[in-house]
Amino acid sequence: MPGEFQLAPGQYQVVICEKPLAAKRISEVLGSKKLTKREPAPGVVIFDVISDDNQRYIVCSALGHLYGIFPVEKNRKKYPIYDVKWSPRYSKIVREKERISQTLQIISNISHGASGFIHACDYDLEGELIGYNILQFACDNKYEVSKRAKFSSLTDSELTKSFRNLQLTNVRNANAGKARHLVDFIFGINLSRALASSLNVTNNYNKYHNLTIGRVQGPTLRFVVDREIKISGHVPDPMWYITGKFEKDGSFFKANLISVIHNSSDTEKILSNCKSQRGTIENIVKFDKIISPPTPFNVSNLQKEAYRIFKMSPATTLSIAESLYLAALISYPRTSSQKLPPSIGYKQILERLKMNYFQTNENIVNDILKRENLTPYQGNEEDPAHPAIYPTGVKQKKLNVLQRKILDLIIKRFLSTFGNNAVTKYSEVTINVNGYYFLAKANGILNKGWIPLYEPYFSINESNLPELKISEPIKVSEIKASEDYTRPPARYNQASLLDKMESEGIGTKSTRAAIINLLIKRKYIFQDKNGIEPTELGFTILNTMKKFVSEIISTKLTSSLESSIKKIQEGDLEIDDVRVYLEKALSNPINEFKLNESTIGDEIKNVLSSFENKMSVGKCPKCQKGEMILIRSSKTKKRFLACSQYKVTGCNAMAAVPQKGLIKKDRTCHCGWPILRIMFARKKLWTTCVNRICSKNRYNITHHYDSESNALI
Repeated sequence: MPGEFQLAPGQYQVVICEKPLAAKRISEVLGSKKLTKREPAPGVVIFDVISDDNQRYIVCSALGHLYGIFPVEKNRKKYPIYDVKWSPRYSKIVREKERISQTLQIISNISHGASGFIHACDYDLEGELIGYNILQFACDNKYEVSKRAKFSSLTDSELTKSFRNLQLTNVRNANAGKARHLVDFIFGINLSRALASSLNVTNNYNKYHNLTIGRVQGPTLRFVVDREIKISGHVPDPMWYITGKFEKDGSFFKANLISVIHNSSDTEKILSNCKSQRGTIENIVKFDKIISPPTPFNVSNLQKEAYRIFKMSPATTLSIAESLYLAALISYPRTSSQKLPPSIGYKQILERLKMNYFQTNENIVNDILKRENLTPYQGNEEDPAHPAIYPTGVKQKKLNVLQRKILDLIIKRFLSTFGNNAVTKYSEVTINVNGYYFLAKANGILNKGWIPLYEPYFSINESNLPELKISEPIKVSEIKASEDYTRPPARYNQASLLDKMESEGIGTKSTRAAIINLLIKRKYIFQDKNGIEPTELGFTILNTMKKFVSEIISTKLTSSLESSIKKIQEGDLEIDDVRVYLEKALSNPINEFKLNESTIGDEIKNVLSSFENKMSVGKCPKCQKGEMILIRSSKTKKRFLACSQYKVTGCNAMAAVPQKGLIKKDRTCHCGWPILRIMFARKKLWTTCVNRICSKNRYNITHHYDSESNALI
C-alpha cells in the first residue's frame, strides 16, 4: 500500500520538485554515484540518489499544484464567501485524484525520517507556492527549515552549482503566491456564483449554466468588445491616394502625393494638373539609419514573435517552451527579463551551440567567438528571479516540429543579440509638380550586422532611387489615383491582445495566455482569420456587467490588486490586508448582483438559450453558403445538424448526431461534411464524420424526421 511506504530514518534530504520530468533531470545530475528509481504507487515515482560527495537525496515530484483553495462552507449556492482553506487539489478524474492523494501520502511518509528538506520547484511565485504547500502540509511545517535551490536551466552545471549553493527560502514569495490565488479565487467564485444565481432565479432553479467572470477575464473581454464596437461604429469615408511615376535618364521610380485626398473633384483636378508635366526636386534628405539588434526574449516577446512568424497561439508557445526547459534545452521561460548576465557563460553556450547545432556552418558562431568582449544587446526589463530566455546549447533530443521551430527561434534570437548594429542608407526626395508635393523613399542596406544571425525571422526590403539633385527637373511619366476607404481599427489577435493586457497591467506573464484561452473556452470570444471577435454571449455578459457592476470589468481594480500582491512580495503589505481590501472592493458588486438578480438573469437568459442551441460546426457541404448548426428540437428535445440557410434558401442539408455526449467541432472531412468530437462519460471520445455514407462515420443511427422542424434526426 502506498500509504505504508516508508524509508528507514537516515541521513537523507528530501528534494521537492514541481514536475516529474524536472525530478528525473535533477536526479540524473545529483545521482552521479548511484541512482535508484522507485515506484511506490502506480504513476508515483521517486528517485533515491547518492552524489559524488556521498550525500543522499530522495527526489520527489509534485504534479504542479497539489493543493488548492476551497470554501470552508460547502454550499455551492451561497455567496459572498470569504472563509477559505487550503486542501489537496480535487479532480473529477478518479485516477488523477488517487495519484494526488498517493503522492502526498508518500512524500509525508518519506519526510518523517529526513534530515533536511530542499525546495527545488521553479523559482517564481507559483513554484514557490507549490513547494511551500507541500512542505507545510505534507511534511508538517518544514518550509522555514528547508533550503532553496535556485536555477534557471536544467543543465548539469547549473543544477550542480545550485545544490552546492543552497539559499534560504523566502516566505514573502510564498505569501505573494498565496495572495494571488486568494484574490483570484475569492473574486472569481463570488462573481461567478452571482452570475449563476441570477440565471437560476430567472430559470426557476431548473437549469444550471457554467458562466464565469474574473478580475482579469472581465477587463480582457472588455478590450475585445470595446474594439468591436469601434469597428462596427466606423463609417468608412472615401479617400484617394495619388501616385506618380517619374523618369530620370531612363530610370523610373514612384513617389506618392504627400497628402491624402478626400473628394473626387480634387482628385480629378490633381490628375489633370500633373499629367505629362515636369516636376522639380525640392528637397533631398539622406542619412544612415541604425537598426539595433533585438533584445533577448522574455516570455511575452517570445509569445508575440512566435505568433508573428508561426501564427502560434501564446498558450501553445508557452507550453512548448516549458517542454524545452524540462529537456534542458533552454532556460526557464516564465521570465519578464530582457537581460542576459555574464554568469550564464556566454562563451560556453556559444561553443555548445557551434558543436551541436552549427556543425555545417561553424562560421556563424566563430565570428562571434572571435570578439575580444562578448556582450549581448540588452533590453530594459528585469526579473529578480530569472534572466532572459536563452538556449543552453545542449544537444537536442527527439523533438517534434513545433518544438524545433521554437528552439530554432530562441537560438537565433540569442545569437543575434551578439551581432553588430545593422545600417541602412535612407533617402527621402520631395518633388514639386505644379504646387503638388510628392515624396519618394529609398532604403538600401549598408551593413547587414546582426540580421543574418536572425534569418529567416527578419529581413529588410530594399529600394533604390536614381541619383537626383535639388532644383533638377524631372519628367512625370504617369500619374494615377487609387480609391480606398478609411479603415476601422484592426481586431485584436492573440498576440496584440496579450500586448494590451501587458500594457494595462492585468494578469501576469504566466497567466495572460491562459485567460485568453478561457474566454474562448467559455465562448465569450472566438478567433478566425480576421482576428478575435466577441460572441453574442460575450457582448451580453460584458454589457450586463457594465450596466450593473462596471467596476469588475475595469482595469483599475485588477491593477490595484496586482500592486498589492507585489507589495506583499516586497514585505510592505500583509496577506490579511489584501483580504480586507478584497472584501471591501467586492461589497458593492455583490450587493448590486443581489438587488438585480432577476434583471441580470433575464438579460443573459435569452441570448444564452439561442447561443447554446445554435452552435456552428462548419460550412454547409450542400449550398456552401450557410453554416451547419447544432439544433435541439423544442418538441422532441432531440438534437441534429441543419443548414442555417434553410428558411432563407430552402437548403435541406441535415445530419444526425448522437443524442448523448458533449459535441465539439473538429474539422471538415474529405467528403465535405463536418467531423465532430463527441465526449461521452468517463472521458470516452469519438471522432466521427456526420455523413452517414462516409467511411469515417463511426456510428449507426436509426433516422427519422421531426415533424415540427422537418429535420432528419
